[in-house]
Amino acid sequence: MAKSLKQATSQWDRYKKAADAIKPRLIGLSDGEPGSRKTSFWLEGPGPIVVFSFDQGLEGVVERYQDDKDIYVKEYEWMPTEDTSQEDAQTLRTDFEADFEHAIQHARTVLVDKETDLWELYRYAEFGAPKDSPLNYPALNQRYRRLINMPKATDINFGLIDGMKDEWVPKVNKKTGAQGAASSGARKRQGFKELDGLVHIVLHHTGLGPDTWAIEVGKARGPAGFEVAGGTYDYKLGEDEFLTFGKFGTMVFPDTDESDWQ
Repeated sequence: MAKSLKQATSQWDRYKKAADAIKPRLIGLSDGEPGSRKTSFWLEGPGPIVVFSFDQGLEGVVERYQDDKDIYVKEYEWMPTEDTSQEDAQTLRTDFEADFEHAIQHARTVLVDKETDLWELYRYAEFGAPKDSPLNYPALNQRYRRLINMPKATDINFGLIDGMKDEWVPKVNKKTGAQGAASSGARKRQGFKELDGLVHIVLHHTGLGPDTWAIEVGKARGPAGFEVAGGTYDYKLGEDEFLTFGKFGTMVFPDTDESDWQ
């Protein structure tokens, strides 16, 4: 006997049908060496902007944008020493989380500069000072994933900036057979290892010379993300094709224009 219409449709009631509207916003990770325009790129986003600064590196950058939009900065003193306790880190983590939850509800763009330092704070709050003994990361990773995913429930732009570090590879002493490590000569992102899987956009910024930079796009999620992903975009200060936050937004979301990103 044929199923009734009610029986045929109710079998899907346990699920949510995919019908969400596309949100024209960037949730991304920017990494690169100093001077590669990581912070500048995100400060070109729409205001109000809230910047959570851990590396005291905004001077000389934020001043270029503060007259054109509302930018609010929260500086955190996080430079742990041998006197820094786990309780100190936990207090600072609690303060940051309260600030962060407020910012993502009221700002249009939120930036963490640098996530490298934020991840260090969270590890310190969880485990205390660095130690050689094995550490249990699942609870920490779960808490941190939740933090990174929170802006996805809003309409804001959300940026995380990471620094770079030397890449180390295993090395065996040919004479003694001892296991060790040596620098490969390459550089890699320094921060939470799962971050590139959690964000929608992954950008690597490079300085090419005076007033000239490049952005290499890793993954890019959006209507035109497939066309943008894997590309490298060179740009020079003063040129018409200078790659701003707004221009990049229109590349990923072609149905928008730059005024939508201001």
